[in-house]
Amino acid sequence: MEITIDPNKSAYDNANIYFEKSKKMKQKLADTMKAIDQTKIEIKKEKERLESRKAENEIKEKLNQEKQAKKQWYENYHWFMTNEGLLAIGGKSAGQNEEIVKKRLESNDLFFHADITGASVVVLKNGARASEDSLKQAAQFAACYSTAWKAGYATIDVYYVSKDQVSKSPPPGEYLDKGSFFIAGRKNYFRSTSLKLLVGLNHSGELKCLPEKCGIENFRTCFSVTPGHYRKEIVAEKIARHLGKSRDEIMPFIPTGNSSFIRMK
Repeated sequence: MEITIDPNKSAYDNANIYFEKSKKMKQKLADTMKAIDQTKIEIKKEKERLESRKAENEIKEKLNQEKQAKKQWYENYHWFMTNEGLLAIGGKSAGQNEEIVKKRLESNDLFFHADITGASVVVLKNGARASEDSLKQAAQFAACYSTAWKAGYATIDVYYVSKDQVSKSPPPGEYLDKGSFFIAGRKNYFRSTSLKLLVGLNHSGELKCLPEKCGIENFRTCFSVTPGHYRKEIVAEKIARHLGKSRDEIMPFIPTGNSSFIRMK
């Protein structure tokens, strides 16, 4: 190490200069070590945060896989249980309409459809033994998941028929689009069926969507949803906030088109 001495200064002053330099170097070294220690702490915290997030994601993924494993076949469609415990399913697309009629419509079931072009096929399982209330509930469900909602209708006629009246074979010279069917014989109508859904938490805290005819007594808290003025995304967001759920959980329940909503309980 080379030391430079100023001949114009005393030995004490020269020594003091190096003493001060030494102090500054020690302080810099101390600051550097402190910064290194702080960086190590931050690296450790970040590592713990990443590990925590990874663990959370793994738990969420596991829960999602378990949820998917427990998912019932009918949960792929629009669905609900009538007040007497009968299952009703509805297609979310033309492809699902075809699938429901081909794979899910059985001899004791009833086929429901809103009397308008573009609607969900709704099948009431064991509908042949259903009460009038269950028939009306299924009819309202079919009304809601039809283009009548997007058109802003307050009501729409809905019909139902038995399985043997539903066919993919139209009369000679006619053509059926995908998701459409030919209905033979007499149709049974529910006239002027209102377009109203109830979305909320049932008494077990489960998120449910039911036709309004099922009644608000099925819910701990719920909203009435009708054709209206607000975009589907906005309605889902606001209902989700009130129910403590995510918007993505509410979106599948809200029919295509603008809607309005009001809290019922």
